[in-house]
Amino acid sequence: MKIPARNILIRCPNWVGDAVMATPALRCIREHCPDARISLLAKPYVRGALENAPWADEIIEYDPDRAHRGWLGYLALIERLRVRHFDLAVIMPHSLSAAWMAWLAGARRRVGYSRGDRGWLLTDRLPSPREGRTWLPVPKTDYYLRLCETIGCPVRSTKTELFVSDSAAQQADRMLAQRGVPPDALVIGLNPGARFGSSKCWSPKSFAQVADALIERYGCRVVILSAPDEDQIVRAIELEMKHKAVDFLDEPMTLELLKPIVRRLALLVTTDTGTRHFAVAFDKPVVVIMGPTDPRHTACNLDKTTVLRVDVPCGPCHLRVCPTDHRCMTLVTPDHVLAAVDDLMRKHVPRS
Repeated sequence: MKIPARNILIRCPNWVGDAVMATPALRCIREHCPDARISLLAKPYVRGALENAPWADEIIEYDPDRAHRGWLGYLALIERLRVRHFDLAVIMPHSLSAAWMAWLAGARRRVGYSRGDRGWLLTDRLPSPREGRTWLPVPKTDYYLRLCETIGCPVRSTKTELFVSDSAAQQADRMLAQRGVPPDALVIGLNPGARFGSSKCWSPKSFAQVADALIERYGCRVVILSAPDEDQIVRAIELEMKHKAVDFLDEPMTLELLKPIVRRLALLVTTDTGTRHFAVAFDKPVVVIMGPTDPRHTACNLDKTTVLRVDVPCGPCHLRVCPTDHRCMTLVTPDHVLAAVDDLMRKHVPRS
């Protein structure tokens, strides 16, 4: 089935993990609109995750902190969008500003969820699931795929996907080799940070205990993944460790490089952050240490994922910084994590 749209704008989610969970929707739109020109509008830090995907003809950056800061910058972006004469805009974020931008861009058909006061900016309004005055958490992948169904694109698959360029793959191989990781090594990744805030982070001491145990049990190399502003977390883990881990503190880590490194892993232990979804997209086993967020938002593609969380009276709070004792994370122990790793390794990682 094809939909009558030749020039499509897709406003991508603002969080990296959400953008990965949107990839089934991006693929679905391309499958049903093979001849359309599709433009993705994405924040700079999201772009790297979506690079090299075959579903878009271009990625337009929306950078409100630099290039599009202030009214002049914003209007320059709007003019850039208007000259493309989009006949369809699919708006994935549910903010007023995202719908407002599509309206200003002149897209003739504007599809999105009707939340808050933005319904009048949309031509096709989807109701968000709710119970009374409360918005109901639903898996993000399903949430975005409902937009596809609204524009006449039947869903064929909910699997997330990411793509790696040859140059990024070669650079990742070089970075690992320079750190003494041979191509045939068993590599397990730790991802201790979270752009969202400290409430999602697990203690460095606990990560260190898990890392040492993994090295001793599996004879593996442990790679600690981090964003540029998370050096302190990595150093704190390494100070607590008995064994040596691999890190990338001396070389900037971009999302384009993170993808092939995650693809190289046998398994990932991570907080509930974007890197988790990279591993799922590459079909890797994942142990997720989850605290303040509602697991229903990410309850999709879990066949190789174990989510460790403890129900606490104050959660899920979705606060960026815990105002009390952080019990939702501290009650998850290294033994819990190691048991989950052992189970996933036994089921999904063949060993000679």
